[in-house]
Amino acid sequence: MATPATRPDKLSQAKVLFGRDGTAVSVIRDSGGFVSQRIVASIVNTACEIAQQRIASPEHIDAAVRLGLSYPCGPLILGERIGPQRIIAVLNGMMAVYGDPRYRPGVWLSRRASLNLPLQHSD
Repeated sequence: MATPATRPDKLSQAKVLFGRDGTAVSVIRDSGGFVSQRIVASIVNTACEIAQQRIASPEHIDAAVRLGLSYPCGPLILGERIGPQRIIAVLNGMMAVYGDPRYRPGVWLSRRASLNLPLQHSD
């Protein structure tokens, strides 16, 4: 994310650095709140994908993030507090703007939102 004070040469260098592994880099000009929405929605979606793949249970995912990363709550609880429908709306908005599949809402998240089930609900 560039600011009005960002020098064009530094922005170009940063874009090259972040794209070294072949990942597409998008330069955005938005507020800090918008960036944080995208990050939180992605964290919640990733936690849902981990639960869907049964890598860990929802309660273990939340506990691991709380204890291992010192977050005040786990990503599934956070997603529940924000609302799964809002998380999906942010992800769908990002998908529409950037067309990047990393913003596609996962099945676990989508099913729970449509069935009005808590994100911590196991299969």
